[in-house]
Formats: sequence, structure tokens, C-alpha cells
Amino acid sequence: MRLVIATLLLAISGLAVSEEVRELDWLEMMPKDEVDALMNQANVEHSGMFKAEQTGSFKVIDELDDQRVKIAGYIVPVEVNGKNEMSEFFIVPYFGACIHVPPPPPNQIVLARLAKPIPVTEIYDAFWIQGTMNVETIHNDIASAAYTMDVESVKLWE
Repeated sequence: MRLVIATLLLAISGLAVSEEVRELDWLEMMPKDEVDALMNQANVEHSGMFKAEQTGSFKVIDELDDQRVKIAGYIVPVEVNGKNEMSEFFIVPYFGACIHVPPPPPNQIVLARLAKPIPVTEIYDAFWIQGTMNVETIHNDIASAAYTMDVESVKLWE
């Protein structure tokens, strides 16, 4: 009987571990050499009338593929319907990314996909976005991304 109870407890604890959500920091999405290069980069220049080229690489952390994570960031709408609801958006590490120039490196942008559209959020607010991270290369007119996320929840960061 004790063996059965111990086995059940181990199985339940294993389920709890697999359901955990990792809180992810933006720099954990880049290889160390990329982090070092980013830290030595000059400040972003927001002046001028023309879109600057996105720099950086698509080098990723493969271990993040198919992991449940939550990350704090800003939302840049990508796909918006006629009801002002978004079904896709970029998650970016700082306010103004992808709106001002240049966009962050591809491995510092996540294309978030929603199963059900939500109202467009305030771009000045930071949010916690939770879901399953995927290593996937995306290119569009706004920017390129090295990650995507199947979103479970979007909550205002407080």
C-alpha cells in the first residue's frame, strides 16, 4: 500500500513540475556572445525619417523551444481585425521597439499568436505574456523574429 501511495505522490509531483511556467528574462533568449555584443552597442538613435535596418541575429537558445514561459514586455500589434482586435502581436523588450527605429535584434522579438483575438492594448503599458515558446523564424514588414509564442494569457504588468 505504501508503494502505491508513494508512486501516486511521485506521479502527481511530476505533473506539477511539467505544468510549471518559467519566468523568462530577455537576455536568456540570446547566446552569451550576443548578449556581450548587445551590451557594447551604441545607444539606439530615434531621429530621422527613414526606417533603419534591423540588426542582430537569429541565434537562439534551442532549449526554449516548446517551453511554457512568461515574459514581461511591450505589445506591438501585427494582425488587427475590423473590430480593433489583434490575433498576432510582437512582444518586445522596451517601449517604442518596432515603432521607433531600429527594431530590436530578431532574437529579442517574439511573434505572439492568440487562439482568440483580444482588444488592441495600450502601447505604453507593459504586459506579462504567458504561453508556449517556439524557436521559429518570422519575417514581416515591421520586423523579423526568431521566436514565436502560442499565447495562453496576456495580463497588465503591475
